[in-house]
Amino acid sequence: MSSEIAEKTGAEKASADRPGRGKPKRTERILVVDDIEDNRQLLVRRLEREGFQGIALAGDGEEALALIAAQPFDLVLLDVMMPRCDGYQVLERLKGLGRLHELPVIVISALNEIDSVVRCIELGAVDYLPKPFNPILLRARVGASLDQKRLRDQVRNHLAQLETELNAARSLQMSMVPSSFPPPTSDRPVEIFAAMEAAREVGGDLYDFFWTADGRLAFLIGDVSGKGVPAAMFMARTKNLLRVVSDFMLRDGTSGPAEILTRVNRELCDGNAQMMFVTLYLGLLDPKTGALQFCNAGHDPPYVLGGAELRETAGAHGMALGIEADWKYETSALTVSPGETLFLYTDGISEADGPDGRQFTKRGIEAVLRQAAAKAAAPDALIGAMTSVVKEFAGTIPQSDDITALALRRV
Repeated sequence: MSSEIAEKTGAEKASADRPGRGKPKRTERILVVDDIEDNRQLLVRRLEREGFQGIALAGDGEEALALIAAQPFDLVLLDVMMPRCDGYQVLERLKGLGRLHELPVIVISALNEIDSVVRCIELGAVDYLPKPFNPILLRARVGASLDQKRLRDQVRNHLAQLETELNAARSLQMSMVPSSFPPPTSDRPVEIFAAMEAAREVGGDLYDFFWTADGRLAFLIGDVSGKGVPAAMFMARTKNLLRVVSDFMLRDGTSGPAEILTRVNRELCDGNAQMMFVTLYLGLLDPKTGALQFCNAGHDPPYVLGGAELRETAGAHGMALGIEADWKYETSALTVSPGETLFLYTDGISEADGPDGRQFTKRGIEAVLRQAAAKAAAPDALIGAMTSVVKEFAGTIPQSDDITALALRRV
């Protein structure tokens, strides 16, 4: 290919006459790819006058790709028409490898090759330099591309840091909910299992269970408004309040779920400038008699499975926590017979979206529960079946809400 570098313009001569002293050294690494030695050397001299030190050279596309694979570069100045492997092929290979997101490429092309320039831009090049090139234009195009890369690198590093922090937050959040489910004993004849899967790195669903001083099983499930970090922080606050308030108020033996949620609600309303709220179901089960006291603060009522029977529990249904500080909650009661299972869930299950726009709905939940009841499925198998069916229903649709379920069976 014949040289396309024209005689120096007046601006180029003036630039060539300047010694270039005093220019700050640039640490960015640039790869110059051109099959003509004169073109490569002219570009090197121009770049060195701008303070660039780390300049590498390649005589064709194959050599350029080998250098890019072996060492990092901040910018590539790429000729289009070259033997063996031309500029198009280089861009196609880099695009296929996903490298063009992090490595800007400026195409060097003659002005009469505008169709080639367009094709290169479509393949992922960020800019082009016309031949013969002007040193001022070279400085501007190279500087702008490096500035953009620096900003992209900063954003990428910031996102990576955020991802690391969110993964740590997810691990911390998951450590806040029970992950160990003890087997039933003669004193505590209850099987229990729960699972939580956030739609994002962290979520606003919660569940918990613990044994009280008088031998009852306290269990709860909740769903915070919103998603992401704010919901996760409100979830953590809610869970801690429930533990502390329950431990304090159950000591005298006169308080029940309604009194606990009334106090927790008042605390959540205090300083709640973001107007966040949480729907929550709290139950206290005597494992020996099956007597269950519960309070429902705006949450979907759980189901009771017993043999072939399936029913949704009835009882007092109050306002979600965090909305009205003076709301008075009520305690309801029912009896859980031996062999019966309570299934609690959040609306991430009932409102899961399918590919055709339909939601899973309570009807879908009930269908899975009936099948599980027919098999006398244990709590872990019941929840495993539910989450599996929901994911199959959603198919390729991304999960839009946290999915949480808790099941307990009196044995």
